[in-house]
Amino acid sequence: MAGPLLPAPNLREGLVIRACPHYLSGMGMLKDVSVSGGFGDLVAVFRQSEPGERLLPAALATVCTSVILFLFWLDPQVNTYTYVPQEVIYVENWTNDRTDEEIMQDRWEVQCLKDKLEAERRDAMKELGRMSGMDVEEIEREAEAARKARGEEEVERPAGLQC
Repeated sequence: MAGPLLPAPNLREGLVIRACPHYLSGMGMLKDVSVSGGFGDLVAVFRQSEPGERLLPAALATVCTSVILFLFWLDPQVNTYTYVPQEVIYVENWTNDRTDEEIMQDRWEVQCLKDKLEAERRDAMKELGRMSGMDVEEIEREAEAARKARGEEEVERPAGLQC
């Protein structure tokens, strides 16, 4: 049955809304629900139609739902991350009695490695530029001129340094 009528509110503009029952109060949400009745209705629908007419869509719906539920079950068990504490590894240990020459030698070795990597990267970029149809020599000349205009200079390497 319908629920109690609500009083008609007056709005500021002078409009009046009819008194009407709230739509949820008239619904008995689960009073007419029966699992056995639902399955009975499903069987009746299948008996009324051709055998393949509703069986294939029902089978597809069942398979799709089953796959989704299986994936929900499987997801927490796959690719789970377990925390592995980080291990600190000291690559180089230096003594306190190193001389300035030894320190500079180590720094120049690292700089030589950086220069080699930069040269490889520069060569790869030049090759890419050539494949793209760019004049890489002209670009390199412009970059060198810009470096000189900014006042950048090549640092002189120590004598006897082998890179």
